Amino acid sequence: SDTTLADMRGRSCYLGLDLSSGGDLTTGSLEFPLDIDGRRKYYIESHSFLPKERLAKHIKTDKAPYDMWTKEGLITLTEGESGGFKLDYKFILAYYKKLIADYDLKLQGIGYDPHNADAFVSDPTDFGVDLVCITQSAKSLNDTTVDFQLEVDACNIIYDRRNTLLTWSMQNAVIVHNSFGEKKIDKDL
Repeated sequence: SDTTLADMRGRSCYLGLDLSSGGDLTTGSLEFPLDIDGRRKYYIESHSFLPKERLAKHIKTDKAPYDMWTKEGLITLTEGESGGFKLDYKFILAYYKKLIADYDLKLQGIGYDPHNADAFVSDPTDFGVDLVCITQSAKSLNDTTVDFQLEVDACNIIYDRRNTLLTWSMQNAVIVHNSFGEKKIDKDL
């Protein structure tokens, strides 16, 4: 839709962080539950971070236009103490603190994958909300994946159409199953 983060000013939201190993793309998404015409909908605002000195490598290996998305403001390149070779998690947390303050958002909780989260988990306690550990396995994501599929089918997921990185991510998403038939969303290049 044409909905933007500015339209969410003052609203309640949740932050989800998919942390990378430090030299890869890390993405944060704010999810806003909305009641529109008696129906529950969800607006998703997504932003990614990449170490500055790893941009060219990832353009080649991922076959993705990260440089274009950087110019569009959808990816922020980080430098930090590593000189741009490793993600600066403190920068990412500061980014979200500022964003939450600038838009007067009412953060309700932060969900994160524990994989690669050691450097992250010690810092976000000053957000004053619960941290929810979400393991990215089919076993723990099955119900959520089914629910998300149904919300998409019902046209209850809203995001800014100008976010071409999020569009690309959704177009390259696939459903994978474990041996028990449980499923989760994964990426396919």
